[in-house]
Amino acid sequence: MAESVEVLDPAVQDAWQQMATARVGELAASYVLCTAVVGLARAGVARRLSRDWTELAALVPAGGSESLLRGVLEFLAVRGLLEREGDAWRTTDRGAALLAELPESLLGYYVEAYGPVLHGIDAMLTGRQRYGVDVERDTEALGRRCEVLFRSFGSDLVRRLMREHGAHSVLDLGCGTGGLVLDLCRDDPAMSGVGLDIATDAIDFAAERARAEGLADRASFVVGDAFQPQTWPAAAVDTDFVVAVGALHEHFRDGEGAVVELLGRYAELLTAGKVFLLCEPEMFADEKDADFFLVHVLTDQGFPRPLDQWLEVIGKAGLRCDRVFSAPNTGFRFAYYEITAG
Repeated sequence: MAESVEVLDPAVQDAWQQMATARVGELAASYVLCTAVVGLARAGVARRLSRDWTELAALVPAGGSESLLRGVLEFLAVRGLLEREGDAWRTTDRGAALLAELPESLLGYYVEAYGPVLHGIDAMLTGRQRYGVDVERDTEALGRRCEVLFRSFGSDLVRRLMREHGAHSVLDLGCGTGGLVLDLCRDDPAMSGVGLDIATDAIDFAAERARAEGLADRASFVVGDAFQPQTWPAAAVDTDFVVAVGALHEHFRDGEGAVVELLGRYAELLTAGKVFLLCEPEMFADEKDADFFLVHVLTDQGFPRPLDQWLEVIGKAGLRCDRVFSAPNTGFRFAYYEITAG
């Protein structure tokens, strides 16, 4: 039997002790696990896994490799997300929670939607690339992820307020992939809606979903600029309830005056008791918002403002906000401003 010899080089030990102290391994492991979870979901494997035993052959995507998938599942078993019995697999309690739609969407928000931007940090810092020219976030992925996230903490409030105000048509500014409009029309046969977004790929995706679900007669989607209301089609202007989810704070990149002017133009559309529900995240300088802060830095967006600053801007635009709603203990700290003409 060969002799086992430890080589305890002080310099090597010191370097790797510093790595342990900085928790570098944890960072690397988190990155790999997040990427694997999102990839498993995108491949359609996550939705086939459950707390019941499922044979490997039933988990392999069309055209996929059993051996490759087995290796990925073994990795997830090592990480505590899956259990194995022969060649059958099931989720652990943690795995069932982590592979569910909502947590996977939060991971996908950063890994998929903002992945191209995060991976381009070096090129942007060195001036070799610019956001909006050489680097873009994935707008279709962003729409899909935000749709799931907002459904979890904001959609029910929209429904409640629309019922309260007797509204039966909605304009969703910055609608992304159209989830809110489709949800509302799906739930209520008397509802109609228009989704407007500047991202062509997201609008195409939303329109195709409406056609596939037989909702195209009540749910329409148009490419348009939320910051240019004078260009909106008549169908958008004629709705009786307006929603904007996380869309308007980007205009702060042009200064507070630009937002005041924009809201002033919106005021002209808030006739006959029409309500504008402005749904905006607040950003705080703390560890919880650090990731959210960074993607705003990299994408040249105007930063989300705290509640008191939004109320000041709304007032300067000649608008009235009687109620501000909140949904505590969610991943994104949103405030919901119920706005009418002043």
